[in-house]
Amino acid sequence: MISIRDVSKTYKNGTHALYNINLEIQDREFVYIVGSTGSGKSTLIKILNGEEIPTSGEVMVNGTNVGKLRFGKVPLYRRGIGVVFQDYRLLPRRTVFENVAYALEVVDAKKKDIRVRVREVLKLVGLEDKATSFPDELSGGQQQRVAIARAIANKPKILIADEPTGNLDPKKSDEIIQLLEKINKEEETTILIVTHDTQIVRHHPKRMVMIESGHIVADLNKGAKI
Repeated sequence: MISIRDVSKTYKNGTHALYNINLEIQDREFVYIVGSTGSGKSTLIKILNGEEIPTSGEVMVNGTNVGKLRFGKVPLYRRGIGVVFQDYRLLPRRTVFENVAYALEVVDAKKKDIRVRVREVLKLVGLEDKATSFPDELSGGQQQRVAIARAIANKPKILIADEPTGNLDPKKSDEIIQLLEKINKEEETTILIVTHDTQIVRHHPKRMVMIESGHIVADLNKGAKI
């Protein structure tokens, strides 16, 4: 479970990114974090991922007080959180299989377990026939699927997708959201999608948290009009 209580964030340059944020997200929820550029949504995600420390307040993720983590403990904490970025961030000289396997190699998984899990997630994302392909041989939608497969390879409890449809056309965007819905259901992963695209929220309604100027201005249940 994610529990954010009275969290504010002010950067060293004086920029106030978040003001007294309160938010609870249950295990296996699917939640959109919606806001325009500069709204504070990226800062919120960085705090959840241990990249930033809140100026005040408390952030608890599956029993861990994120703001109190020692620097050396952050990598271990991040093993429980998968992150997908808009620009994919794939390793260009590694195959699809190797890109996904890398996420397990860095945590010293056994080679046999890596092979089994990589095949499993490639099947889940519909890319089992692309295992030997390189990123530049794939479409944008396929590259995003590889990025998602890599992010869930270590079976994280939480998957954060930061503008996962930002570089995709509407059809491919729908396919990516459908895939994330599938992962939410089959892997029982808590999904947080950071986006400014209200179209995908309308087409695939779930809980939506809207942030403006560092404040949560709406927290709407599935099906609410936006």
